[in-house]
Amino acid sequence: MSFYIEKLTVTGSGKTDSTIDLSNGVNIIYGPSNTGKTYIVRCIDYMFGSDKEPIDVSTGYEYIKIVVRTERGKLTMSRKIGENKINVDSSDKKISSGKYNSKASGTDYDKTINSVWLSLIGIDEKHLVICNENFKKKVLSWRTFSHMFMLTETKIISESSVILSDKYTNSTAELSSLIFLLSGRDFAEAEAIDSKEIKEAKKDAVKEYINRELFRLSERNQELLSQLKESPHVDIMLEVEKIMETISSTEQLINKSIEENREILAQLYERNRDLSECNLLIDRYDELATQYSADLKRLNFIVDGEANLKGDFSTQCPFCDSEVVVKKNKNYIDAAKSDYKKIKLQAKDLESASKELHAEKLALEQEIKTLMAKKQSIEELVENKLKPEVSILKEKLLAYKDAVERQKEVDILKKISDQKTADMIKNSVDDESQIKFAVKEHIDYGFINELNNDIRLFLEDCKYDNLFSVVFDKSTMDVIINGKKKSSNGKGYNAYLNSVIAIVLSRYLESHAKYSPNFLVLDSPILSLKEKETKKPSETMRSMLFENIIENQNGIQTIVVENEIPDINYKSANRIRFTKEKDKGRYGFLLDVTD
Repeated sequence: MSFYIEKLTVTGSGKTDSTIDLSNGVNIIYGPSNTGKTYIVRCIDYMFGSDKEPIDVSTGYEYIKIVVRTERGKLTMSRKIGENKINVDSSDKKISSGKYNSKASGTDYDKTINSVWLSLIGIDEKHLVICNENFKKKVLSWRTFSHMFMLTETKIISESSVILSDKYTNSTAELSSLIFLLSGRDFAEAEAIDSKEIKEAKKDAVKEYINRELFRLSERNQELLSQLKESPHVDIMLEVEKIMETISSTEQLINKSIEENREILAQLYERNRDLSECNLLIDRYDELATQYSADLKRLNFIVDGEANLKGDFSTQCPFCDSEVVVKKNKNYIDAAKSDYKKIKLQAKDLESASKELHAEKLALEQEIKTLMAKKQSIEELVENKLKPEVSILKEKLLAYKDAVERQKEVDILKKISDQKTADMIKNSVDDESQIKFAVKEHIDYGFINELNNDIRLFLEDCKYDNLFSVVFDKSTMDVIINGKKKSSNGKGYNAYLNSVIAIVLSRYLESHAKYSPNFLVLDSPILSLKEKETKKPSETMRSMLFENIIENQNGIQTIVVENEIPDINYKSANRIRFTKEKDKGRYGFLLDVTD
């Protein structure tokens, strides 16, 4: 085994590190939906160079880290979600520590994560593979063939071939990559030869195209020269420099005015707030003055009333007709007089304070008026004078720059015209043309035949329902069961058959290929038992598939993700279960995320 993933960890600020430990054999990750199982597959694919973010950043998790064990040490890879750099800390002497680009590149190949993964399976140098029928080549990339052993939840139910991606335009590159894995051949020597008729037709087409381009360039050159004649005869670069200095100083003045206006607005806010407080106090003082006036009238009434009662007086008891003497209460009158004097003084103080407050109000209103006038003056200066000046200067600057660009374009047109003329001459020289590259013609028959036999034996071992015939069709690079295409059986069978093909292919590469990933991921190979589909693999087929994986996937790290798994003996398989229950086992992959 060239490598295996030992550990996967997802982290985030303030979040509990979420880690799963993986064995170098078979790993079964299972549990209900929405527990993060597919996150694991996406995270691994992300570390393989995918640009599809594997986890919603709203979860708070933002970093992915994997520990990769090799024959010579280990690698710790980490990548922040949303970034294209992968940090590699390596104890493997074959792999250098540092930051690697997630995207494959031919110009800076050694700085890409693609070079790391390829090196781990023995491909230490940059190789080019043919990517279309016209012999165009591209850098061999891990992601060109990773879909063959990374069967995601969408890929596993696909009606298309496991060996081919869903992008038709990539098929040549994908099959070329497979051929390279099998044999190490990259067709570096491949060349094509056209017939004489095709060659002449191509030359005529090129000649016509170059002539059209030369005519177009000539017309554009004349147009530019005419425009340059209308430009002012001045030192344009000096004028541009002067205008830019004037624009800079004017914009500084605008910014200064805007800042001054901002300070005035702050002052206005404070003064308006003070005015509001002043008006509130005036209202309260008015209410208090009214209260004082009422109290004084009441007390004055009491004193006056008591004063009319002179000395003691007598009256007759209504019950016994005896005389009752009523004495005047002098203490009551004295208290009323005392309160009257006190409130009178308070009312006087209040009147004085109210006058001061009204004066303060008038001062604030005047200050606000002054600030508003100053604010308006600054705004008029900026909008009516400074900004129009800048606009005029920029228009003038643009005109000068246009003249400069026209001159540059004239110079460039001259160079292009010279190059087109050289191309015309070169096109007249005889050379060999190209034929079409038919990649499937280079796929070894022995590979197809053995793959076909292995798939048939696998399906027989799994007790595939009503199995009669198995044909691995080279034209589609897919299996035909009992004379019917895979797609005719539904998603459940698609997932099952795609899983079988991927397993068989991984074993073939491990035992026969020059280079083999020795790694396989299957996301939901048997789907859910609750899948709404009339035709689904039988329980026996499901169980036998898992038993075959556990017993025969030697030397290939295999990760199987499923909702429900068959009731069989899993022996030495590493099982990871998510319960979706907070009080029972592990809820899901992300420890701080629960539905």
